[in-house]
Amino acid sequence: MKKITFGTSGWRGIIADDYTFENLRIVSQAVAEYIKEKEDPEKGVIVTRDTRFLTEKFVRVVAEVLVGNGIKVFMTEKPTPTPVVSYTIRKEKLSGGINLTASHNPPEYCGFKFNPSDGGPALPEVTSFIESKIAEIQSGNLEIRRMDIMEASHNGLFELIDPSKDYVERLRELVDFEKIADSGIKVAVDLLYGTAIGYLDLICRSISKECLVVHDYRDPYFGGGRPEPDQKRMSYLGNLVVERGLDVGLSVDGDADRFGIVDERGNYVKPNEVIALLAWHLYKNKGKKGPSARSIATSKALDTVAKSFGENVIETPVGFKYLGNLILTQNVVIAGEESGGLSIQDHVPEKDGILAGLLILEMMAYEGKKLSEIKKEFEENFGKFHNARIDLEFRDDSEKESVIRRFEDIEESFADLKVTSVDRTDGMKFFFGEDTWMLVRPSGTEPVVRIYVESVDEERFKDIMEEVRKFAR
Repeated sequence: MKKITFGTSGWRGIIADDYTFENLRIVSQAVAEYIKEKEDPEKGVIVTRDTRFLTEKFVRVVAEVLVGNGIKVFMTEKPTPTPVVSYTIRKEKLSGGINLTASHNPPEYCGFKFNPSDGGPALPEVTSFIESKIAEIQSGNLEIRRMDIMEASHNGLFELIDPSKDYVERLRELVDFEKIADSGIKVAVDLLYGTAIGYLDLICRSISKECLVVHDYRDPYFGGGRPEPDQKRMSYLGNLVVERGLDVGLSVDGDADRFGIVDERGNYVKPNEVIALLAWHLYKNKGKKGPSARSIATSKALDTVAKSFGENVIETPVGFKYLGNLILTQNVVIAGEESGGLSIQDHVPEKDGILAGLLILEMMAYEGKKLSEIKKEFEENFGKFHNARIDLEFRDDSEKESVIRRFEDIEESFADLKVTSVDRTDGMKFFFGEDTWMLVRPSGTEPVVRIYVESVDEERFKDIMEEVRKFAR
């Protein structure tokens, strides 16, 4: 029997290969064991899904196991964004939340994401407990309990809910909808066939002068690609913005925790830039106080902004679970990571792509400027940060390990630049002076090494990037 791994993003698998009804019952029982032992099962769990193939069937399988263990299930009738799950857990003080989503993975995948009672991504101690229970079930030492949904409903263990209204009201408290509406902004929204349908589109239509919405229906094939708002996928939206003479384009991934932004010229705005711009907006326009936070792989542009307002930045290993924890414990102004996830002070300890897009609209309304103009002004104030990520893909792990060893052998210089220090907190982060760095981080699940490079000096940036490419040959 193939081992089921359960990480921070839960469990993901290929539908009808390892993502089967039987394996779904195994994972559901393992999570039920966690809730019974570590949480309060009487508080209940929100259970929902994304727009992938068969999720409306899969979600009932999960519910049958949970109610079979005496855990009340609050199920949504329609696909629901991950940040909505997180908000509902916290607002209703639930024991946790389950979203059957594979986020931005290709269409053939489905997933099982679990957020415990704090609403944030599951920390390692949670996922390791669940994995141990999965192993017990697979070895036959723990049985799977089930109950029919109709019986559970009669017993008060099953209830249908719609969390959308409460979540949107919370966004209204965090973002100035009226100011956006008064600005007369014109917006394009690409929902990528995902869970933001009925959320981001409806909000934007209600607060913008003009709103063009595309891909606002369910397609389990996601138009033939990943539901990921990266630079490649966002080119379509960028072209629409330019053709229609709109001000900005917003998008989110399949479960709406990651964001994608294009400006009025159709240019993709990198997540690194978005995080720094929004930090500037929150400190300057909204008077927020406190530190900010970012992952070790994220641009230090955020540090420069925070420092200008007398605040510091907390650096974490890669993974929003660490940043979400800082939302809870340090009440940071903004927490973000370069892969396209962020949250803010007094909000959920989970990535929220819907919020990110609305904050961009709010920033533009406050500034009364085009997004490209705000970017230009930012660079005039804080400088230009050149950064990129390269994914080195190999045929097998031995090739990957060989390249990692070459990076480990770097001692004094790289690309003719002196190495001033090395941080091994999460991968290997080489510093070449104060404003230039390179992070080497191997994937734990596939033969890939991710390289992150940043410099305020364009020539230094190009030199390091060229040397990295040589390493891959």
